[in-house]
Amino acid sequence: MSFRVDLQMCQPMLTVQALLDFGKTSHPWKNLVEPIAPRSRSRHLGERYQVLEYEDGPVEYVENESRPQVLLCHDFKGNYLNDKFINGVQGKDQWVDYRFYNWAAIDIFCYFSHNFVTIPTLQWLNCAHKNGVKVIGTVIVEEGNVQLLRDILQSEEFMVRVVEALVRVAKLCKFEGWLLNIECGLESAKIDLLVDFVRLLTERCHQEIPGSLVIWYDAITKHGRLTWQNELNAANDSFFLACDGIFLNYGWTRQHLERTENYIRNYCSARRLNVFVGIDVFGRSQKAQMNTDIPLERVVEFQFSVALFAPGWTYESLESAPQQEHLQPDDRNVQFLQTNDRFWNLLWRHLHVRGPNQLPFHTAFCLGSGKFNNRLGRMQSDQCWFNLALQNFQPTIPYAPPLEYERRNDPLSHWTHHFDDALDGGSCLKLRNADHDKRLFACDFPCAGDLIVCYAFRRSNPSASDFSLILKAHCPRRQECLRVVCAGPHCHVGQRWNEMRAVPLNTEQSLQLLKLGADMELPFADSVNGWNIRYYYLSGERIPASARIVDIGIKLHKEPEASDDDYALLGAIHLQVGFPAHRHLLEQRTVLSLERPQ
Repeated sequence: MSFRVDLQMCQPMLTVQALLDFGKTSHPWKNLVEPIAPRSRSRHLGERYQVLEYEDGPVEYVENESRPQVLLCHDFKGNYLNDKFINGVQGKDQWVDYRFYNWAAIDIFCYFSHNFVTIPTLQWLNCAHKNGVKVIGTVIVEEGNVQLLRDILQSEEFMVRVVEALVRVAKLCKFEGWLLNIECGLESAKIDLLVDFVRLLTERCHQEIPGSLVIWYDAITKHGRLTWQNELNAANDSFFLACDGIFLNYGWTRQHLERTENYIRNYCSARRLNVFVGIDVFGRSQKAQMNTDIPLERVVEFQFSVALFAPGWTYESLESAPQQEHLQPDDRNVQFLQTNDRFWNLLWRHLHVRGPNQLPFHTAFCLGSGKFNNRLGRMQSDQCWFNLALQNFQPTIPYAPPLEYERRNDPLSHWTHHFDDALDGGSCLKLRNADHDKRLFACDFPCAGDLIVCYAFRRSNPSASDFSLILKAHCPRRQECLRVVCAGPHCHVGQRWNEMRAVPLNTEQSLQLLKLGADMELPFADSVNGWNIRYYYLSGERIPASARIVDIGIKLHKEPEASDDDYALLGAIHLQVGFPAHRHLLEQRTVLSLERPQ
């Protein structure tokens, strides 16, 4: 099997001297790191997170810092694999590899390896940042390398040099802090200096890197012994109090959580959310794998944060399955996506999510790999490829069906990623089932400034089906919502007072947007390379200024003659602020309204 890679690679550091020397030469990718995309406040979508509903009532947001956090610790076969190449990798089978895409529920992404200093790779940095997630690296010293720790703590002066080097690495590589994993014993006389190291690193990161954090892993105690506590207590609290949080080891029981609860209540009640209870997805010390929801539910009960370790189990577990090596790449890809989606659907009802909140917003749903690479539906390359840095902003919910559909063994009741076609990149979304509006994004976009909405799609049977992009507008003052259906002229819309059809702009009106200065990712045309394109102009002239677009969904409409196999593909969506001062030039604009009929 042959494949081609870029020779520029992201690598860990193995020695203290390598750490101290970092930055003396030019860094190859410091200017390639994407900034962290802004995201909305948090929402808990409950059991019916996949379905859009339109009853009156509040849309409840939670401030992000006031609810339990989710740290995803990525330990995948030692890491620095296909993801280490700055420009990705190309080759026959390389496109099928582990990809993470359920970013909406993640607050912190930790790139982990068993090397001394683990610098997150550019692919993972950009993948996480583009989806609004902070990234931290790992500093680890294990029993076989205890001399590394002794070297760091040889003197206070040298310890300060190491701290400054770690801050320099994170700042230069543009990630947001460190997980400190000291899994070795240490002379008790050096413990105070170790605590000072943790405290100083935390302080210096805060000073130099906005929004940064340092997390301590529960292993060594204040007595210098390697004794995992599985709880927060007097044996490890000095490290916890010196940094931003503690990652508890995985071997906890309910009694450990109760003792941690008592400790928090008695000594540091304001820091409950800084306790990250570890869950190893592989199942060490806990029932996990496809039962990860069970320990997660226990953690949620105590309102602690959670650290999910090694979610790549959803891929690694398939590699050891019988006959796996005989499967074609497409079959292996489908198996991974189905396993991964089942896993995250079991967790989703326990988690808060955050979606996009900044305009313009564009996504073509690419997962960061493919069998080809398209641009506007035209193939640019027929080479298989893998590059997580090219992953687009991903939906707010997992792709697999809700559990009630899975129990019915109904494969048509959800939308999935599709790797046989794409508008841009290597994949798009595929929808076959015509039941209910399916949520894509929980979001938070203003309406008052007008909205330009555009999407690209194609259908397997255009004469028997149509596709709709659904926007849910909500007025917090009146606690009323509006279902806006962006579809074709023949698509059925319900008769409720709070439902309306958006009028698609014809080509002439679309070009008017271009004259007004609209900078769209999709062409101003009815179609491009076999993909249909629809434009809409939503005017906020008759809707309260406080109204927001809080959800984006999709729906497939089928005529009686359509078959179960008919489907639609969604290639991209694009939203941006309109032109209120010139809205009168757009005769086909759709005027949003929450006025009840008399």
